[in-house]
Amino acid sequence: MVATMTHFVAGRLLQWWRARIPTREAVVVTAFIALLFELSYLAAFFVRGELLLRGSDSETILSTIGWVVGLKVALFYARGFCHRPWRAARFEDLNRLLRTATTGLLVLVAFNYFFAQVVRGVQIPRSVMLLDWVFTLIGVGGMQALARSVYEEIMPATPAGAERSVLFIDASPAGRQIALALPDMQPQRYFVAGLLDDDPDTYGATVGRSRVLGPVSMAATCAERLRVGEIVVRQDALYGPRLRALCDACAALDVRVRIAEDHSSADAAGRRATVKPIRIRDIELHDLLARPSAHLDDDDDRVTRLVADRCVLVTGAGGSVGAEICRQIVRFRPSRLVLVDRSEPGLFAIHRDVVERLDGAAIEVVPQLCDVGNADRMHALLAEHRPAVIVHAAAFKHVPLMERHPLEAVENNTLAAAALAELAAEHGVGTFISLSTDKAVHPTSLMGASKLVTERYLESLAGHSRTKFVAVRFGNVLGSSGSAVPIFADRLRRGLPLEITDPDVRRYFLTVDEAAQLILLAGAIGPRSGVYVLEMGEPLSIVDLVGSLAFVMHVPQHAVRIEYSGLRPGEKLTEDLFFADEVHEPTASPFVIRAHRPARPLAEVQGWIAELREALANGPEAAAARLMEVGGLAAGGAPRLVPADARGVRAS
Repeated sequence: MVATMTHFVAGRLLQWWRARIPTREAVVVTAFIALLFELSYLAAFFVRGELLLRGSDSETILSTIGWVVGLKVALFYARGFCHRPWRAARFEDLNRLLRTATTGLLVLVAFNYFFAQVVRGVQIPRSVMLLDWVFTLIGVGGMQALARSVYEEIMPATPAGAERSVLFIDASPAGRQIALALPDMQPQRYFVAGLLDDDPDTYGATVGRSRVLGPVSMAATCAERLRVGEIVVRQDALYGPRLRALCDACAALDVRVRIAEDHSSADAAGRRATVKPIRIRDIELHDLLARPSAHLDDDDDRVTRLVADRCVLVTGAGGSVGAEICRQIVRFRPSRLVLVDRSEPGLFAIHRDVVERLDGAAIEVVPQLCDVGNADRMHALLAEHRPAVIVHAAAFKHVPLMERHPLEAVENNTLAAAALAELAAEHGVGTFISLSTDKAVHPTSLMGASKLVTERYLESLAGHSRTKFVAVRFGNVLGSSGSAVPIFADRLRRGLPLEITDPDVRRYFLTVDEAAQLILLAGAIGPRSGVYVLEMGEPLSIVDLVGSLAFVMHVPQHAVRIEYSGLRPGEKLTEDLFFADEVHEPTASPFVIRAHRPARPLAEVQGWIAELREALANGPEAAAARLMEVGGLAAGGAPRLVPADARGVRAS
């Protein structure tokens, strides 16, 4: 016990001493503070003598000034005043200054009565000690305030050379690494006038030449006081409404808000291990979504085990999501990538894009112009390439178009997917990943119903096959072909009114690159088949989305005109990501959740597929009605027959 206590005390003393080992700056501050104490002591006699230094006081001054200054310097040194930069002084330092100066006064009183008078025969007047205490507070506190004012007011306004003065938001270890790197960026160098963070533990901490000034809510105030022209935010440190609020607050001051991207990897100590250029960019639409973007590292073990040195086949490779999936797959070095699409321009474009991204990697890229609905052709492709992984991205996804084309919805979204899944099981494919949608939850549209039946079929087939079947359910994808955002952007650019179905309509959104990455992660994250749902944050109001889009396009809000057209056939005000009876099972990633409920008997689901195949021969109305009936069964409720005329179905 005694040894333990001795070790503890010795450790604390060693820690205290190491924190106070004199540095060059500490030596300079110590010398300066000694000069301040000499001046304050002389000023005390000067004021006591009615603004005169009396000759009668000379003996007292000469015999006491040395030990008075030495005692005060030792006390202030022990309290850390000589080690912490005065430019980083805080309100708490004033309290510490008052306590230290008062302690010094009490020690001087004790020395004055028990040492000076007895040993030296000289006594310091009580009024001098009190005045010295006052001048010590004024001198040290005033110099700290002056140092902070110069550091915050003058230096940011006059950065060295061509440096641009900025505020940086995020004082986490990752944020500090970026803040330290900004002054060395080329061709534009940045002077970080200060950092902001909502973590109180970081307040007052120094980062290079800067310090953490306070919470993010002070951004506009600090920008105006420090006269900075830009605020730089570490990517994902702020997002959604908070980032938009910051932009709105700074817009009135003509202060620009930008994003710092840093994709360097870090070692165990938090240092940047692999250095990649930091990119400072403008605010983009995905920054204003309801959650930070998800990104996979190039060396993610889970996706690497799924893809590396294997043959991967992607259907719908020419589509916006399918093409991005192909780009992401190349990062993980498959042995062969088979691109399947029935669109010649789309297939040509993605093949050329992927080949240009190989960067010398030994990856065979094979374009295949093929319709996934052609079972014989797909059977031959699988026999030829023997893929270990199939990502089935080929589908029709536009709700209003599918309401007008029910035959295509059944054929392409359900029957073709079911046939390809059966071929995957027959050819021993290891993992089959199919893209689903939030519209499959309690479907009110043909597109949603077609995807739900596919989900149920894959769940049932998984119990009778060694192939791992994964359905990935997610919401709207920003920037995908035919999505609302490019249409809104085009009309904003041309100054035309924007058509929105309803002021209360809300949707889930994610970007196309994170959708592609999370789809691969969902396929790799666990050994079990099932439905995996991407975590998408809170649904976003379409009206708010338009406002955010106008903001990033620098279109004044008063110039945005919105016209409401009413919900179209098959559309809902809000979408759901889960059925009420589904169990939410967390996975190794916070962005992927497994939605589980008992699978339907395979014979029952195969019966649905057979009924849908028969309904195609009876025309669009019969196919639409039967698909919605089966969709109701797949959802776990009673069959629902939706009249064709009520759905606006026309022959395609």
